[in-house]
Amino acid sequence: MIVSDSDTLTYLLHRVGEKQLTSKRRIIRKALEGNVDSANFLQTFGNSNITAYVGFIDLAGFSTFVQGQSPENIGAYLQPFLEKTINILSNRSALIDKMIGDEIMFVLPETEEENNPHEILLLGQIMGGLHDLAFELKSNYKYRIGLSYGKVNVFHLKGEKYSEWSIVGEPVHVAKRLNGLKELKFPNPVCGAFGLSLSKQSFETVTVQMQHKLEIIAGFASRFTHNIIPDPKDLKGIGKVLWAYLRSRE
Repeated sequence: MIVSDSDTLTYLLHRVGEKQLTSKRRIIRKALEGNVDSANFLQTFGNSNITAYVGFIDLAGFSTFVQGQSPENIGAYLQPFLEKTINILSNRSALIDKMIGDEIMFVLPETEEENNPHEILLLGQIMGGLHDLAFELKSNYKYRIGLSYGKVNVFHLKGEKYSEWSIVGEPVHVAKRLNGLKELKFPNPVCGAFGLSLSKQSFETVTVQMQHKLEIIAGFASRFTHNIIPDPKDLKGIGKVLWAYLRSRE
């Protein structure tokens, strides 16, 4: 648990507030200025292990699109997708961990007792919102979603002139690797993968857990079909992962 000492207050100010630059005497507004949810997240979960859903969202074909484009054109193209996606996530209690180009990483902590459906219902709503966004934006944006679930650690990184928090753990790597699967290369207009590691639980246990979660993640909003792939995927640096392909309904 993060305590309200001077270092932490400086850290939170950097992350969610503003910073005075003495050399030029001007205020730099930070990216998460006024983000109360981020501060609350850190005060609640900081420097601890939590159980959470982790997701990565990015655009298919983005690297090809940006070739030869001006920075202004790239920014204008990204803005509708990123802003609308951020709203879908943040309005349903998910925290944006980071954004790099067209990619968004988010985390949805499990705040209540295990097997309580509250957070998974929120994830189902997020998936429904992302599905609807794909059809709202039509053919201009085709994107994919990598999802996983499990224990992660929220920890504080503090350098001499910079302060940051980070989320690490196996679900982060699983979600990231799933997002890059060749099976998700051509979304129409959106597809996803949800996977759980087999490193600590049996195939049967993980299968039951996945079936239960997928009924809500994909079926709650009735916007995705889901298919658990019977042969686990061997993901680099992770090992065997049982995963399901999520395909959008038209």
